[in-house]
Amino acid sequence: MSRQGMGLLRRMEAEWQALVVSRTAGAALTRWAATEPALAPFTDLQAVRTATEDRLDKDRSDEILAALARLAARDGGDDELAARVLLQLMLAGAVRLIRRITAVTGDPVEAEADVLTELSTLIRTYPWRRRPKRIAANLLLDCQQRLSRAARRDQGSVPVGLLPVDENEPDPRAEHEAGERVEVIDLFLWARRTGVLSGEEALLLAAHRVDEAPVRSLTGRFGRSATGLFALRSQAEQRLRTALAHVA
Repeated sequence: MSRQGMGLLRRMEAEWQALVVSRTAGAALTRWAATEPALAPFTDLQAVRTATEDRLDKDRSDEILAALARLAARDGGDDELAARVLLQLMLAGAVRLIRRITAVTGDPVEAEADVLTELSTLIRTYPWRRRPKRIAANLLLDCQQRLSRAARRDQGSVPVGLLPVDENEPDPRAEHEAGERVEVIDLFLWARRTGVLSGEEALLLAAHRVDEAPVRSLTGRFGRSATGLFALRSQAEQRLRTALAHVA
């Protein structure tokens, strides 16, 4: 990230440090505990954050995030402070998504603003009745999917990945497929960073292999003929295979 990037995240962290010691936060936790048992054990927001970062008890973490999602949603508790807390607890995943987008676009400021704005909206509209579990994964996947759709609406914009999001609890097969797509995206980003692929080649492979767009449908986006795109794809894939063979 450049020095200009991550500005919003820094401000959010400073705001969080003030929030955790505020009377407002203490009063909110007491109020939330009355309807959300998962939040009852906590006396301050920093303890809530620590609990959600515990990788040894992912179920408990998800229960806490689910409680905050219900409180934050407009059709739930409609609590703006709960939404702010949930966003804070999502920042580790948000940073990973910001970095993935920035690796392609080169614009950390825009990536940061897009991800945080989209996540804030998704938290307030989260369908907690239909999708009561895997809160962090669902929100991040929704965010990535929406940004990808927005990018495809703007000619020349960068796809940031299309990951399927089930309207209900994702099944293991869907999660596996999503993981595979993330790995493919990361491969293209690595190839772009190391100079194996040009920006245009990385975008073409992402659009075709990740977004599953037919090559012939991409002529307008890339300003090339179908024949030219097929040739570009073939050359890029051959170069990528050669690079991977050397790495192996």
